[in-house]
Amino acid sequence: MAISKKNKNRVTVGGKEYLWWVFDEYDQTTFDGIQIKAVCSDQTHFIKYGLQQEEDDRKLVLALKDYIQLVFLSSPPKFEDSKGIITKSGIIRMIEWCKQDIHQIQYALNGNNNNLNETEKQVLLKEIQKNNLNKNH
Repeated sequence: MAISKKNKNRVTVGGKEYLWWVFDEYDQTTFDGIQIKAVCSDQTHFIKYGLQQEEDDRKLVLALKDYIQLVFLSSPPKFEDSKGIITKSGIIRMIEWCKQDIHQIQYALNGNNNNLNETEKQVLLKEIQKNNLNKNH
């Protein structure tokens, strides 16, 4: 199913185009309040990030489109400015940050298995990164 480009911003990182938007939602999503969703234009994966998170509990979600595989990455830097506004450069930094080799993983899900050990979590993250973030189509 295609994603409407209406009211969405575009950014290209590593040869992949992402559509991103800001929305405000409570009780229905990972983050309550104002958040970002960046979806790869080939719809293989997406990134979600809540704006103005507490520094000691900041996280980001990297997931495949169908939520079958996902990781909650702990301790990302703040991608928005001091006023809580995220710009195109913040989105680029967010996507590039997800490509880094080492991440602290708070939670991971691979199919129905959410009881992964630390090694399995890192393997899952590498698989998502390799097959989605780093591959040009």
